[in-house]
Amino acid sequence: MKKVLTIVALVLILTSSVIAGTLAMYTTTIDNIAEGSVVAKEFILVKGGTDTFTKNVKIAPSETVDWQFSVKNYDGSVISETGMDLNFAVDVMAENGKSVIAPLVVTVKDSNGNIVGTVNSSGKIVFNDEFALSATGQEKTYTVSVNWPSDNNLDINYAGADYGTAVKVSVTGTQK
Repeated sequence: MKKVLTIVALVLILTSSVIAGTLAMYTTTIDNIAEGSVVAKEFILVKGGTDTFTKNVKIAPSETVDWQFSVKNYDGSVISETGMDLNFAVDVMAENGKSVIAPLVVTVKDSNGNIVGTVNSSGKIVFNDEFALSATGQEKTYTVSVNWPSDNNLDINYAGADYGTAVKVSVTGTQK
């Protein structure tokens, strides 16, 4: 009988403890305490507007031909979301199948009229610029001037179909 009373007492103690909460077990779950993702920044470098370069432009002593080109860091409403270093190369070389017009002077100017490079006859003009980080799109415009300074003693040597000079521009943008 003592055993039965002891078992009944233990069952009553357990039942009252569970009901009172002293032996109760609780669990809590917190879902999505934090969540994130990353998306690549827009990195845009495109040819701006319409360049004014044309092929086979005739030039003679004392004449100058000016061409413009531009680059921009936006395309429509999408704007580059990073600053950018710009590296330009303007190649001045003989046209295919021809020799360069040796007296030519090729000069590149920025939009403020500052000379960023000059080459005589042939070679490469290399210069740098940048697009600063900005919420608005930016465009840089450059002018390439091809000048044939007159020298009456030498000009006749470059007359004819055997001479031609090509100018090619390329640019590389690097994220800052």
